[in-house]
Amino acid sequence: MAQQSDTVGLPKRIPLATQAANRDDSSAKDAKLVNCYVEKSQDGDYWVYKRQGLSEDADLSRPAAATGRGMFNWRGSVYTIFNGDLFKNGVDIGNVQNAGQYTFSASLGATPTLFMGNGSFAYVWDDATLTQVTDVDFPAAFLPGSAYLDGTTYVLKADATVQGSGINTPLVWDPLNFLVAQIEPDAGVAIAKQLVYVVVLKEWTTEVFYDAANATGSPLGTVQGAKVSYGCVNGASVQSIDDILLWVSTTRSAQAQVVMMQGLKAEVVSTPPIERLIDNVSFTTMYSWLIKDEGHTFYVFTSVEANITLAFDIRERAWFQWTDSSGNYFPICASSYRTAGQQHLVQHISNGKVYLVDREYYTDAGTGIPVNVYTPNWDAGLDRNKQCTMLRVLADQQTGSTLYVRTNDEDYAADKWTKFRPVDLGMKRPFLANLGTFRRRAHNFYHNSNTPLRIKAIDLQLDLGTL
Repeated sequence: MAQQSDTVGLPKRIPLATQAANRDDSSAKDAKLVNCYVEKSQDGDYWVYKRQGLSEDADLSRPAAATGRGMFNWRGSVYTIFNGDLFKNGVDIGNVQNAGQYTFSASLGATPTLFMGNGSFAYVWDDATLTQVTDVDFPAAFLPGSAYLDGTTYVLKADATVQGSGINTPLVWDPLNFLVAQIEPDAGVAIAKQLVYVVVLKEWTTEVFYDAANATGSPLGTVQGAKVSYGCVNGASVQSIDDILLWVSTTRSAQAQVVMMQGLKAEVVSTPPIERLIDNVSFTTMYSWLIKDEGHTFYVFTSVEANITLAFDIRERAWFQWTDSSGNYFPICASSYRTAGQQHLVQHISNGKVYLVDREYYTDAGTGIPVNVYTPNWDAGLDRNKQCTMLRVLADQQTGSTLYVRTNDEDYAADKWTKFRPVDLGMKRPFLANLGTFRRRAHNFYHNSNTPLRIKAIDLQLDLGTL
């Protein structure tokens, strides 16, 4: 009887919500989630969702291909820069330098203004006139970002000098309003704001300043004890949402990590597998953006040279890889929103398009979203042969939705994947039968239908063999 019970059918469940688990600097092996994200339900189960899709916003897009150089919401209007033109709600309002990525900040005063710059040129828009900043005391070269605090707009130079404007007059720059972030002798990389502080990100450290209301020179003073021993690899990685700063960091050891600062407290949020993916990666050309949607806030960054886009869910503390339809990096360079209806918007790197982003869109402007779930190698906790007689998919029932399944019993070897087999998710109990014998197996679930996808796990019916 004992021998017979050792071979009876054994049901096993494999959850599909998994973290990136690549063993080296390639994502070709081990578990990962591509073009999806996870969410924990009230009963404690984790579900995998297809990521948000795109729908073109014709009012904000360009009629021909154009390089996206930045996007910002100011006073209820959406400002975009394509090539060398600034647009307000899709209407061309002036020319700017056709180079680099623009960052934005706003000023108050009797006439509120929008300040924008790309590192070489800066401009001020007062809702009527676009004017280039030509003050002789404005830096000829400055770094990504700007920070508005108590009426002053601050920019950063490569020598870590923080230069300030006149009060609510970013066209005028005071030659005496400057200080050097010099706790450490590293160069400047980017400037940002958190809460009521100006944050200066440098090569391998970060310094924080507050408004000390100094009568002469810079109003800023150093926040003692707030120095952070993480720098920034590229100012284009810096993003801020809900008074949370995120960026791709580096230290004196040159290890690339992703850092999140909240309440002036910095923590590393990248996992060892993610750090393996971005270690030794070139960040010469990179983009980053944010989206907050249905309870999730995603920080997304791209290395063009490494051909990879990674998304971090702040709420779930989980990482995902997002791609275009061909499996290359996700070609988005900036994000914003439209006040009316709180619509989320993103700007394409090169095709001149602005897209609405929403989970209710199941394609990227008509092109399928290739969702891939790769499981870890799995042996049911037993190093013996197992025959899989049935695979049951636990997913939402959806007419017209097809999931494709393949397996690999040879440690993710590229030429050892089985052929994909379709599973109709319109069935009440979708399943596959006769999946062969294995000792250790990885699964790949692929979905590209123009439908939503929410999937939790698979149940396997196993017959155990001998050792």
